[in-house]
Amino acid sequence: MKYLFKTLGYYVIFLILLIFICSLFNLIGVNSTITNLILFIFNLLAFFILGFKNGKKVNSKGYIAGLKMSGLFILVLIIINLFTAKNFFNIATFIYYLVLILAGTFGSMMGINKKEEAN
Repeated sequence: MKYLFKTLGYYVIFLILLIFICSLFNLIGVNSTITNLILFIFNLLAFFILGFKNGKKVNSKGYIAGLKMSGLFILVLIIINLFTAKNFFNIATFIYYLVLILAGTFGSMMGINKKEEAN
């Protein structure tokens, strides 16, 4: 559990930096569609990589570890969304969160498989 909160801290720092970079893109004049795509891709990669690292730490059932980690990170995103979004929840945000949960779970399952190959 201690590792999950440490990873959560890394993810929050990553989000702050990513929001800063995307804000700079908006100031420069980059299209908001491209900025949203960059946010999605980097979030997807962050969930997968952190899930992979989490999978290497657990002993069994990587999918459960990935679901716990992804659920905690999604909770952070929902809290941020409460304060920033006009429409809090629709089908697009549900699919967005579902894809991120699947990426974290898949990354954790891959991490536990790679750990077993290393032994």
